[in-house]
Amino acid sequence: MRKKKKRRLSFFLALLFILTNVLLIYFDREDRVVQKSYINDWSEAFTYDLLETLPTDGVFTATETNPVYFDDTRGAFQEFLIEEGEEVREGDELYEYEITDYETQQSSLEAEVSTLQGEITAIEAYIAEIESYVIPDSNSDNSTNGFFAPDTQEDEEEDSDPNAEAEFLKEQTIAEKEMELAQKEAMLQMVENQLNELETEGQTITVESPFNGVVTDINEGLDSPIITLQATTLQAEGELDEAERKRVEEGMEVKITIPDQEELSITGTVSSVQTFPDKISVKETSEYPFEVSIEEDLADILPGYHAAVSIITDRADGAVTAFAPLLSTEENLFAWVMDESGKLEHRPVETALEVDGLVEVVKGLESGEMLAHTPHAQFRRGATFFTPIQTNELRLKDTFTINKDTMLSYGLMGLMAR
Repeated sequence: MRKKKKRRLSFFLALLFILTNVLLIYFDREDRVVQKSYINDWSEAFTYDLLETLPTDGVFTATETNPVYFDDTRGAFQEFLIEEGEEVREGDELYEYEITDYETQQSSLEAEVSTLQGEITAIEAYIAEIESYVIPDSNSDNSTNGFFAPDTQEDEEEDSDPNAEAEFLKEQTIAEKEMELAQKEAMLQMVENQLNELETEGQTITVESPFNGVVTDINEGLDSPIITLQATTLQAEGELDEAERKRVEEGMEVKITIPDQEELSITGTVSSVQTFPDKISVKETSEYPFEVSIEEDLADILPGYHAAVSIITDRADGAVTAFAPLLSTEENLFAWVMDESGKLEHRPVETALEVDGLVEVVKGLESGEMLAHTPHAQFRRGATFFTPIQTNELRLKDTFTINKDTMLSYGLMGLMAR
């Protein structure tokens, strides 16, 4: 009986001791009781380039397909001067025909020369006017620039830079007009050559190519077009479903790889993404075509090669990054930060881009700071934290290589701390 009473008394005293400590901690309004947290797992915030990508399939195609026609009202066709598969340059001879009405043909060519010259002059004046145009300051009341903006331009986002967008649009418009000017000049040169040939040779006219490309089709039956030329420069094409179409815009960067040539990485830009799908049907998924322009030399790639296309829909370069499981949420997002003084801090954070379990922290965290992970039940605001010994980093040999002065200093510090 005596032993049982002692056991009961010991159990009661132990329980009372535990309850007393729990109540002291619970009612400790002034933080007089020192609490400690044992942290088993933790990780460091780091700097990283985050990329949000949209993977899809694509195929390489020629950037342009240019048809060449023959007007049988101008004369009688004579012969083709090129063959299928042949690469032609601007100004190379394509075919010959014999005119039936010299004066009518001469007047037609002269009128075409005059028209092209007028169009060239107008384009040159337009380019000069755009180049001389000064984009107003974005803070000015007249910052909205409608001089060269297309009618379909979308409303600018609040955080966008109007000046930068206007400058980009200006450069894009100039580039398009310069391309159009080059085509008109090539057409003018071709028509002037035809007119000169007519006046010097008489009845026979030789038609020259206004384009660079490869002859992919010759129609011996003279049905229009009688010749089809495809450009030697390549682009990538593909299709997006409805959900993907919402994420893609023109100007986005693209990474392209070929399945059997993974070591070859090609960079491009989304040059166009269609607003309307190829087909609209209740029973079928809508597919929106897109094109990717490529500036690199693709000499080893042929039209028709399939590719893996990765569209970069969002990015954060040099972002302070943390693993998603290290961030918690109650009402707001926060992290348990292990500070240099050995204390555990409950810190609110703001995040932005999240990719594959990595989160961009835009406010509340710096690269190199340590974040506590588990166990959550041990985490307390302002608590001193302990972490387990990393046995894999202990080197027994290093213990005996410390000089005597250092050993004495740390030994005395240990005794004083006790």
